[in-house]
Amino acid sequence: MAIILAAAAIIILAASARWAWWRRRTAGLEVLCYHKIGTPPPGSKLKELWVSPEKFRAQVKYLLGKGYQTLLFSDLLKIRRGETPLPAKAVLITFDDGYENNYLHAWPILRELGAKGNIFVVFSTIGKANLWHDPASEPWVNMATLDQLREMQASGVIEYGSHTMSHPHLSALSLDDAACEMAEAKRQLEAAFGREMCAFAYPYGDGAYNPPVRTKALEAGYTFDFSFRQGKTPWPWDRAGGPLDRLFIKGSDTIWDLALQLSRGASRL
Repeated sequence: MAIILAAAAIIILAASARWAWWRRRTAGLEVLCYHKIGTPPPGSKLKELWVSPEKFRAQVKYLLGKGYQTLLFSDLLKIRRGETPLPAKAVLITFDDGYENNYLHAWPILRELGAKGNIFVVFSTIGKANLWHDPASEPWVNMATLDQLREMQASGVIEYGSHTMSHPHLSALSLDDAACEMAEAKRQLEAAFGREMCAFAYPYGDGAYNPPVRTKALEAGYTFDFSFRQGKTPWPWDRAGGPLDRLFIKGSDTIWDLALQLSRGASRL
């Protein structure tokens, strides 16, 4: 019996080792990265980009229940400038791309629970569809309209950052074209929303660790640039040393995954 119990314990330990509970806790700014809130459409091969409204609600409730304060980009800007301190338990909730489902599902949940979020918007697809996706792997879905985006901003619950004009792989473009994608998106978004776009996220994470591309992002006037690399970034942030990393929240993630992301910077191997 002892041998059986020992074998079972080894199997359980080995199976659970794929989660990061055994890693050392890491410090740094906690930035959650979401994409779509809702149910994946038939034929989607990117289901992990979809988090159900029920899971999203539970995750936001978990954050608030643990004493986290959700920040807007403008809050982070004041902290960066030394106008206010970073809260002891601060988190940024971010969404990439600007989908209509952010308006239909994420925003009402954030508003109801008293939390805040930030959306990186692809300017040229506002009111259209996610045209950068191959519909054979991810069916096109609606992007939020300009009126919907303005309504969310007016609520004080949502702020915006830039995600380029058209969601390209920036490293695949000429440096001039990449610079235009970033600078023109900032200009257009600021004109559309009447406020500074201080934050930028690299589509696919491409270019975040490419020095010439990143230089152009900073030259465009963004204070913050965000990667798609998994992890947390030490704060105070060494801006010259690299972009801010994020914690990608997948559709299959549980509350335990979220807790590990926040404490260890990753949930699974």
